[in-house]
Amino acid sequence: MVKALKEETMATTMTLSIIIEELEGKLALYRAALGKGVSSAALSNEDVPELKEFVGTRSVCDVDNFLWRMENYFRRTTNKRQCKIGTWQEFQCELKGQFYPEFIEEEARAKLKGIMQWGTVREYVREFKELIL
Repeated sequence: MVKALKEETMATTMTLSIIIEELEGKLALYRAALGKGVSSAALSNEDVPELKEFVGTRSVCDVDNFLWRMENYFRRTTNKRQCKIGTWQEFQCELKGQFYPEFIEEEARAKLKGIMQWGTVREYVREFKELIL
């Protein structure tokens, strides 16, 4: 009886060790895939500071600082929004999702429903024309 229990325990231990080895292999494969950026997006917790308005002074230093702040602002905001596309199929799906006419039509209709005049009439008419075309 003790011998049978011992053999059963050994068989269970061997089965579990085989399963653990398989799982470790899969884990290594997944880690390698994520390390290459196949299905991961670059995430950063970096805060993007808001731009300060350009006062209109003619100081070269002020203009240079304003332009430098704008470049950094746009660089940081675009880096946050971009994600890496690992495979050709992911790229095709992303591209088709953005440019299919039915999606564009739905998006334009949603924008037309939400259009409001915030600025001048000229800006409102320009925005309306862009949505209609």
